[in-house]
This record gives sequence, structure tokens and C-alpha cells, in this order.
Amino acid sequence: MSEVRSAARVLELLEYFAGIDGSASLATVVSTFGLPKSSAFGLLKTLCARGYLVRNEQGSYELNPYFRSHGFGWGGDHIARLSALAEPVMKLLAEELDESVSLGIMTKDGEVKVIKQTLCKQPIRYEITVNQLLPAFCTAMGRVMLSVLPDETKQRMLTQQKIVARTPVTITDPTRIEQIIQQAGIDGYCVVADESDLGGTGVATCISFGPGRPTVAMNVACISARFPEKREAVIAALMRESAKLRERDER
Repeated sequence: MSEVRSAARVLELLEYFAGIDGSASLATVVSTFGLPKSSAFGLLKTLCARGYLVRNEQGSYELNPYFRSHGFGWGGDHIARLSALAEPVMKLLAEELDESVSLGIMTKDGEVKVIKQTLCKQPIRYEITVNQLLPAFCTAMGRVMLSVLPDETKQRMLTQQKIVARTPVTITDPTRIEQIIQQAGIDGYCVVADESDLGGTGVATCISFGPGRPTVAMNVACISARFPEKREAVIAALMRESAKLRERDER
């Protein structure tokens, strides 16, 4: 299938799913469009990977609810759109790393609000409550998001927070916190072990930031005892997939 024809098929599929009420199976797509099964599956898999379609428990496909509500334009709620695009990425990371993955935004008060979570299948896993507010100064998502903010904004948000120890190893020295945030900006990611909750290690990177854009971070939440042996794999996978997601969001 030529690139032009493939592009046309993608648009036809999006229009088809936007126009039906509910889901459609692979067999239905094959018969409706007269496509070889392998080609139809490849296109559907790509649209799921990009977050435009979702595959339900029965194996059928349907339009992501976000795009049904907001359409395919660039307007509307950027955070909701980014959350929709992040869904397949978070699922991939949770399966690859066997650790939970979360998405958080920076509030105007300098706190981290968890907006989405994909749990791993481990019987013992780190789980965050969606819509929970977390302090930015001692969490991986908070520190990495602070690292991309203008200095004035960063300082204002840090002074708004009550810097108190949440665990015996929480860093509360303002100078040291500043140094860690600065290093996160250099590295592009931040690792925080046991400072917010004992037994939990977070690795986070920003997937959205800058003028006119929300500040959003993606976090791999590990059980601390499992983290050392998979540290490099977690960082590599998170940076790889977040880069793809940023590129997709900016198109």
C-alpha cells in the first residue's frame, strides 16, 4: 500500500469510527473497506498506538472518547488531548517495565495533580490515587516539572510549599532541593527514592512544557526494592517513549 493510499485509509478509518455508534471488529473493518486482514490490522494497531482508537476487552475497536467529544482539531482541552495520546504509551511502559505509570500536571499553587494512571500486573505495586495532590519539592514529577519552569515561577512555587519531611530520608534543605531540580533540568529526568513515600521510587520526565502549554510529566512508579536492577531500563524506556509522545503532541 503506497504512503498516499495509506494516509487516505487512515483518514477513512477515522471518519468511519467517528460516524458509528460503538465499536467495530477487525472482521468488520476488513469487509467494510475491502482490505487484506494484515493491512487492516496494521492500520488499526497504528491508530491505537497513537491514541486515536482504543481496543476494548472484546477485541473490538472504537474511537477514543476524547476525540469523539472534541474532534480532531488542535483546540479544546490540551491536557485532555495529551492524556488521550498518552494512554497507549503508558500501557506500553507498564507492560514493558512491569511497574505502574502515572501522568501529572503542575497546578498554579505548585502542587502535582495526578490525572491518569496505568497499573502494572505485579501483586505488589506502587499505586497513586488519581486527582491526588502531591508536593512538588520531594517527588520526581514535581522536581522535573519545576526544572522546566522560569526561575521566577519556580521560586514562587517552592516558597508556596511547606517544606517538611514526609519520610526519614526526605530532603528538606532548600539549597539541596534547588541543586537536584537544576540537575533534573540538565538530565531531562528526575529520580526520587523514598522521599515522598517509603518503599516507592519515581522516575519522571516532562512531556509538555513551555509558553502557552500546560506543564505535564510522566512518571514510572517503582517499588524501591525492585528499582536498582532495572534503573537503566526504566530511564531508557521512559525517555524513549516520552520523546515520541512529545513529537506526536507537537504535530
